[in-house]
Amino acid sequence: MSSKTIPRRAVFCVSDHTGVTVEALARSILSRFEGVDWVYLVRSFVDTDAKASTVADEIVRIGGRLDDRPIVFTTLINKNLEKYVDTADALVLNTFSAFLPPLSKELGSLPSRDIGSFHGMADSKGYQLRLDAVDFTLSTDDGVNVHHYDRANVVVIGVSRCGKTPTCLYLAMHYGVRAANYPLTEEDLVSPRLPAALENHIDKLYGLTIDPVRLHQIRQQRRPDSPYASLDRCRSDIERADRLFRTIGMTPTDTTATSVEEISARIVKSMKLGDRPKV
Repeated sequence: MSSKTIPRRAVFCVSDHTGVTVEALARSILSRFEGVDWVYLVRSFVDTDAKASTVADEIVRIGGRLDDRPIVFTTLINKNLEKYVDTADALVLNTFSAFLPPLSKELGSLPSRDIGSFHGMADSKGYQLRLDAVDFTLSTDDGVNVHHYDRANVVVIGVSRCGKTPTCLYLAMHYGVRAANYPLTEEDLVSPRLPAALENHIDKLYGLTIDPVRLHQIRQQRRPDSPYASLDRCRSDIERADRLFRTIGMTPTDTTATSVEEISARIVKSMKLGDRPKV
């Protein structure tokens, strides 16, 4: 008996600026629909007639190769540019059109037509906050510069390769959180006590854990067939780390099947980082 083939469908994310917003929205919405292999194609800085025409031609061309017509999410502000995309044989969804008219009516004012307003420099203080947070996170990555932990908003702890670094970078870039991370090494896990570098910062600690089999797969990519990557070592590391978490009364977040975005949101909520002073 043959298994059912999963259909592939192109998803174009078209923007006159970075494309970050429209791609994030598209992925969030389409994640609710299972059984489809979504092929995401981000087309950013589509800000001229020539670029818009090229994208429209590509939508038609790509659509003919896959199982169904493409889905197009767009945040194009210029109506003339949007007309090019509208001519393509695709489901075109302008994500601004659903919100701007009712908001304009409610607020009694017209929306700005400036391109890239959201990712611009209007909020220079918030932008600088994120830059400073990224700099701090990079300088305290992987247990480096532990003497700076007094400036951290959060210190993420867990065994090697459980997702600490990408989580901390996401916290810094999207929330402006000064996030340090400390790897629980084999030497640290021998003792039932917290490592000395963490003892004075227990109120800032947030733990991550992961399924040992998944950890084994990740470590195999980094150091194939090494003792560090062995399944037994992974199981031992996780077991001892979880024991440490229980000792200090911490319930770690399992990163096995949890996105960086969700992990970060949980940290912000749990540690009340959204309420911190923006300094």
